[in-house]
Amino acid sequence: MLNYKTISIASTVLTAILFLSLLLVPDVIFWVFSIEAGDAAYFIARRASILFLGLAILSFMSRDAQHSALRQNIILAMCVLWALMALMGLFELARAYAGFGILLAIFAEIGFAFGYFLIFKKHSDKKE
Repeated sequence: MLNYKTISIASTVLTAILFLSLLLVPDVIFWVFSIEAGDAAYFIARRASILFLGLAILSFMSRDAQHSALRQNIILAMCVLWALMALMGLFELARAYAGFGILLAIFAEIGFAFGYFLIFKKHSDKKE
């Protein structure tokens, strides 16, 4: 059964992998997404890696949080983040700026957005 702890741990794993990949071996992601590597791409990849580290820490440190307004806000933020990442991926695929490898990311992002949405909806009517 999907619960906050499970999705938080899964999100931690994914964002930690993205952090390490973008920081240490961004060429793998460039290859999967079929994007051209260059100085600007490496610069942005290293900066984006730090954002993924922050998300990994947030997901991991909040995994045991009990239902509260703060946890609902974290859930909502994660839902929006993953949904917009998926939309951005679709947009870039449609513009032919990314190859079909980005579909892997899009499906994962949709899964996380939907999972966070379900948890948000399940607890949205509960009082603290």
